[in-house]
Amino acid sequence: MSRNTIQQDIIFSTVKKMTNHPSSDEVFKAVHEEYPSIGRATVYRVLNKLADNGKIKKVNLPDTASRFDFRTDNHVHFRCVKCNKVFDIDFKQSEEVQKALEHLEKAGNELRFKEFKIQGSDFSFQGLCKDCSDANE
Repeated sequence: MSRNTIQQDIIFSTVKKMTNHPSSDEVFKAVHEEYPSIGRATVYRVLNKLADNGKIKKVNLPDTASRFDFRTDNHVHFRCVKCNKVFDIDFKQSEEVQKALEHLEKAGNELRFKEFKIQGSDFSFQGLCKDCSDANE
């Protein structure tokens, strides 16, 4: 097994353990604690490679660093504007959107919708999480 493959396995395993939608810096810190020989640039490069290969999902949210998600299915994210935590939201969108997402998953990551050729989707919400909302009251 090559060094690159071992590093990929370590980084992939770390993301799978981190269910909090970590940033690349957070993944690096977690990897570096156990494997100090793995550098920041390697972690960043491997995270992007894993995302490009569909093993993890890169989550781009407004006003924050990209996050990485071990869940690769189509789902919605919520970012708390106060604590900056990111959460998964599992719910059925409107019937038309839900059908389009199901079709997208079955069609091998490509969907034609009117004049658009859709290859993926990212939905997100922002606001206050329960803990931050309760703290404000």
